Amino acid sequence: MTRFEFTESLRKALSGRVNHRVVNENVAYYEHYIDAEIKKGRSEEDVLGGLGDPRLLAKTIVDTTGESDRVYADEGESKDPASGGTLFGRIFRLPAWLVLLVLVLLFILIIKIVGLVIVTVLPFAIPVAVIYYLIRYFRRRH
Repeated sequence: MTRFEFTESLRKALSGRVNHRVVNENVAYYEHYIDAEIKKGRSEEDVLGGLGDPRLLAKTIVDTTGESDRVYADEGESKDPASGGTLFGRIFRLPAWLVLLVLVLLFILIIKIVGLVIVTVLPFAIPVAVIYYLIRYFRRRH
């Protein structure tokens, strides 16, 4: 396999699975790596043999970018294979346990704030309420 065959195989294996920027960055990285190793005195065949199968590299790249659940159509636009709809921007999916944890912590925070407000207002509210009801009581008696 030649350098050109390696990079084209990598490009084809990445295309449609990650966005164009990721494809171009990785192809450029491996071209630069191959050039640097050849300049160190290694043969092209030896360098490419050490890198392994470009399709396996592509699978690793797709897995590590976190974008393996989307199929890219154009730059900046992707299609969600599950819904067939077009998605703009990046979608973040949180695990259900993390969402539940955040909701529980949010609930506890709200309860704590409400409790703090009650504890702060109650010492003033009780005397005011007692005075109000005493005034009302004495006004009715007269």
